[in-house]
Parts: sequence; C-alpha cells; structure tokens
Amino acid sequence: MIQNVEPSQIYEFMVRDFADAWDALAGVPSARNRGNFMFARQAMVLLEWAARLAASDTTGGAISAFSDELHRIEPRYFTQLPGGAPQPKEFQLPSVTTANPERQLIWALFDLIRNGQAHQYQQIPVELLDGKVFWIALSGAASGFQLATAQSRRKEHLGYKDDPSGNVWLLVRTDLMFLDLKDAVERSSLLGRGLSFAHLVRAGPGRSDYQFDSAALKAALATAGHPVTPI
Repeated sequence: MIQNVEPSQIYEFMVRDFADAWDALAGVPSARNRGNFMFARQAMVLLEWAARLAASDTTGGAISAFSDELHRIEPRYFTQLPGGAPQPKEFQLPSVTTANPERQLIWALFDLIRNGQAHQYQQIPVELLDGKVFWIALSGAASGFQLATAQSRRKEHLGYKDDPSGNVWLLVRTDLMFLDLKDAVERSSLLGRGLSFAHLVRAGPGRSDYQFDSAALKAALATAGHPVTPI
C-alpha cells in the first residue's frame, strides 16, 4: 500500500540529506561549485515543513513555541524591515510580533530565497524605491568547512554591506540557517505534539487533473517504449 511519508521521517530525510551532502562537498577541495543555492533551498524546505506542521495545531501553540525557540537561537531573523513581504496562503511563518509580522526578516528570507530558488534557481532581487537593489548572498560548503564547525561562522551570518553601486547585500550562511531551524524544531518539540500536516494531493474524483486510470497510464508508457522494471 502506497502511503505518504510521516512528518518525522520527512524530517529525518531532510536533516540527513543536508548534513551528508554538505560534508561530502566540503571534503572535495577541487569542487567548482559549492552548493550555495541547493543548500539555501533545502533550508527553506525545512522552514516550510515546520510551518506547515505547526499549522495543524489550531491553538497556535506549535508555531508560537517554534517561533520563540528560533528567536532565542538567533533573534536577528525577526528584525523588523521597513516594509512587508508576501504572506503564504496555507500556513503561518514564524513570528514574535502581532504588529506587521510580514515585516520580519525571516518572512523576506522565505519569500526571496524559497520562491526564487524553487521557481528560477536564484534568489529574487528586491528593487528598492531609490533604484537600489536588496539582494540575498548565499554561502555554500567551502572546502574544509564541515557542518560541525558552522557555529564558528556565526559572526558572518546575516551581516550586510553596500556594493559600489549602493545595492544592499545580506549574507545568509546556509549551514547556520539550516541548523538554527533544525534546533528550533527540536527545542520546541514540534515532532512530539502529535501533529500531522495535510499532504499535497493530485487528481481524484471531481478534479480536472490526471483524470485517467492505471490501465490507460500503463498503455501510454508502454506505447512510448518505457521498460517494465523493478523499483
């Protein structure tokens, strides 16, 4: 019987995939690319997973606990910006304020990194009112920078600078971002609250997508030359 993966197992997949990929790449001095965008996207997947899981707690206790723990770990994720980011429709992002929560930096990070990486494999630049650009700079697994040493790079994380054109760059250390989210998940006992999010679905009765049966699917694959193979 095919079933959706439980939240706890998804969490284990995400954490192990990130850690193993980071340390493997950090151990290859000759690597030309360092996975900056890939690791940033994985951190945002973890953030969305946590927010979706917390959303199933209708009391609001789960997202509140997760937000509080993340704030204790790194309060600068909740820096108030002069303006707001778009709000996700299906879940609430972490927040430590009821006044203009969309202005918190973490909302901007989710919008610019998650949406940019998911759709175009680059973070989204923000065109500011004075013609300058707000841009997120992302770190990767530099040679010898194992995940276990991430905390030694805390000083650089979320630092900013101007470039010669006056554009504003904010550095996100993707290893620290991921580890901070992971620690907040565990400290808030997000997986120990008996929560389960609604998995995404496609097709089914009354829908317009994927309206075919298994016989029609197999016929289409066989006709196009797809081999029958064990999985």
